[in-house]
Amino acid sequence: MLVGIGLGPGNPDLLTLAAIKALKESRKVFVPGKMAEKLVSPYARAEILEFPMIQDKAELSKIWEKNAGMVAEEAKKGMVSFAVLGDPNVFSTFSHLKRTIKEKYPEIEITTIPGVSAVTAQAARTNTSIDGSFVVSDGSPVTTKIILKAKHPGNVKKSLTEEDYDEFIFAERLFMDDERITGEIPESGDYFSLMVARKRKEKINDKKVVYFVGAGPGNPKYITVKGRELLESADVVMYAGSLVNPVVLNYSHGEKIDSYGMKLEEIVNVLAKGVEAGKTVVRLHSGDPSLYGAIIEQIDGLKKRDIDIEIIPGVTSLFASAASLKTQLTINGITETLIITRPAGTTLEKDSLRELSRHNATMAIYLGTDKLRKIMNEVAYPKDTPAAVVYHASWDDEKVVLGTVGDIADRVEAEGIDKSAMIIIGNVLAPENFKRSHLYG
Repeated sequence: MLVGIGLGPGNPDLLTLAAIKALKESRKVFVPGKMAEKLVSPYARAEILEFPMIQDKAELSKIWEKNAGMVAEEAKKGMVSFAVLGDPNVFSTFSHLKRTIKEKYPEIEITTIPGVSAVTAQAARTNTSIDGSFVVSDGSPVTTKIILKAKHPGNVKKSLTEEDYDEFIFAERLFMDDERITGEIPESGDYFSLMVARKRKEKINDKKVVYFVGAGPGNPKYITVKGRELLESADVVMYAGSLVNPVVLNYSHGEKIDSYGMKLEEIVNVLAKGVEAGKTVVRLHSGDPSLYGAIIEQIDGLKKRDIDIEIIPGVTSLFASAASLKTQLTINGITETLIITRPAGTTLEKDSLRELSRHNATMAIYLGTDKLRKIMNEVAYPKDTPAAVVYHASWDDEKVVLGTVGDIADRVEAEGIDKSAMIIIGNVLAPENFKRSHLYG
């Protein structure tokens, strides 16, 4: 039998009576370091097992298996303890050891004795009351939720199922005489109830699919919940170079590949190989993948290899720009039409800027900052029509330049902006004499 023992945050006075009893009764005690050895020393002699802080997964696996083998051999002979700081089930070395032993030595019974974790220890030392929902993270993907006071567990399960949680445990009155722990979720619970919900990563990997995710305009908080969840679970993320804010990539702990300079065939090959190897693969585009995202060619290449795709939309830079400008793109009494276009360039032989501008609608122009003066000379808007250029909308270094069709090019050149900006033209930028919306009666 193996017992995982929580030693608390480091103060010997915070060991529990149950922990001390187990240490004294164990035929052998293992610990992961000298601090744990010192806390154990008044009650038992401990053997230190080395768990180096390295990133090489293959080497780590060998170390886990070696240490698990040593502990398992002793546990076959009688009660053995593995004592760790904090709680053995919260961000603990014991969790890795337990998983390996369950895989390699399933006949060994494993139990744990809780300890004071760093979460509650900090609340005590910082005088911080935890009286509402909070997140504890080590930076890895969030795949588990614990809901306290689960008085309506049936409703909680329905809600979490919509968030792709698919494994549930209901617990009531833990460590009390009438304790109940079950995977069958009841419709009601009491004040002392809780639920544990988990996501199984394998559910995402059960089909051959590449996820095209919109990273949003730049602000890492503007990515969708679905997009972030896929980044967190991804084994491979291929991103669109400097167009994607690198902070967004922090959501992922998988392999990150910059597609800048790669040819289409190479991109498709890398994405396909990842999926064919059973990995969760994300193709991360700036803004929204479906708007000037150049994704159709990639989709076509993947379909030829029998790989499906799923598109997760994102906030485009146009909408982030409108938010920064604090206006609507369509306003009753001014214009009900929004035109989205781009100027001719390397990948577009001829544009329709002049023809489109005759509609006197709001015009949003992508990929044209380096041709701004030419664009303003070409459009049919009156020279005093309001115009705006928003550089890096929603990024920390965002710049907003306001002017008119007649002078916006001079203003933007003075700011040194020649790329990564959205151009917007139209009277919605300085609305006058607009009509009250019918929504308000």
